[in-house]
Amino acid sequence: MVEDLKRIEAGAVGDIWVNSEAYENLLVLCDEYGSRFAGTKGEKPAVNYMVRKLREYGLEKVDADPFTYVGWKRSPAKLELLEPVKRDLPAISLPLCPPGDIEGEVIDLGNGEPSEFKRREKEIAGKIVMCTSAPGAGGREVHRRTKYGYGVAFGAKGFIFGNHNPGQLLVTGSLRPAYRMAGEIPAVGVSWETVSFVLRQMKKGRVKARIKATDRVILDSTSWNAVGEVHGSDLKDRFIVIGGHFDGHDISQGAMDDASGACVVMEVARALAKFSGRFKRSLRFICFAAEEMGVTGSTAYVAKHLDEMGKVDLMINCDGAGRANRHTFRVSGPSELVKSLGAIAKEIGYPMDVGSSVSTASDHWPFYMQQVPSVSYAS
Repeated sequence: MVEDLKRIEAGAVGDIWVNSEAYENLLVLCDEYGSRFAGTKGEKPAVNYMVRKLREYGLEKVDADPFTYVGWKRSPAKLELLEPVKRDLPAISLPLCPPGDIEGEVIDLGNGEPSEFKRREKEIAGKIVMCTSAPGAGGREVHRRTKYGYGVAFGAKGFIFGNHNPGQLLVTGSLRPAYRMAGEIPAVGVSWETVSFVLRQMKKGRVKARIKATDRVILDSTSWNAVGEVHGSDLKDRFIVIGGHFDGHDISQGAMDDASGACVVMEVARALAKFSGRFKRSLRFICFAAEEMGVTGSTAYVAKHLDEMGKVDLMINCDGAGRANRHTFRVSGPSELVKSLGAIAKEIGYPMDVGSSVSTASDHWPFYMQQVPSVSYAS
């Protein structure tokens, strides 16, 4: 059995190494279908393409698995500084921003640490909150949706989210999980240079701004996860899920986040499909939709297939896989999994960083919440 698996490993790795299929798929997804963001015109054609390729590769039970969610369509947004100077500032709506036209005083909450929101809770009601994407103390990440949520909870009437990286880059990202809801207050993304400008005006005194958003929230929208299987043998009714989202943000092609991850999922499926029946467990490959809308595709998938979660022994999440960088595994689950992956890295002599962490903002999370051991792979 061990020798048989080694032959499979050598054949699959060799096939991937000399094949350009993954790169060709990446070009198609990005160049022909754009961002593949939920609700855009390229999304369903991208799903159809992935389903067609998975069938071509020889997978079984291939399907475009539908789900409903709260959709959103971007329209022009405006951020206008009213005091102490009048100035139109470059801005875009953040996904799931509701339509609205509000004015109010702007208060700065830095990088949006929850402790800062709580410390200044009494100042927030009726104001426009501004914070950035900068990590917190010790490099700890506080997600954008968390910052927005605190603003809403403490009565803010608007939200300005600034990029902490320079370069006149407008920041984007969803405000709420679209499998559940849209945003409650208007919110825009701006560049670090705009944040810096506003901060300079605050040194002069009170800053007042206007946010006008004209976006549309579309209830009961439909999207699809692309799914296929390679059948197992002794434990064919149990599964290892290999997944990654195929959508990017709507303002770019999203080649690294996460068309590359979806292409890694498809390439592993292609390389292993010819060995159907040779693995103990069945392998289920899923290219998730609407991850950039609050981990919506995978959450909807788990909810729809809840009766199968007890049969899933491992979820491998490929969000960010395919980038030209150091290979990293982050385990959410039993410590034994860290040891096992570390042992594999040592055995094959390939440099991989293996550690443990728990994060919520990717497609492993809904599986982890159903007690499925999960590991996130990025490179």
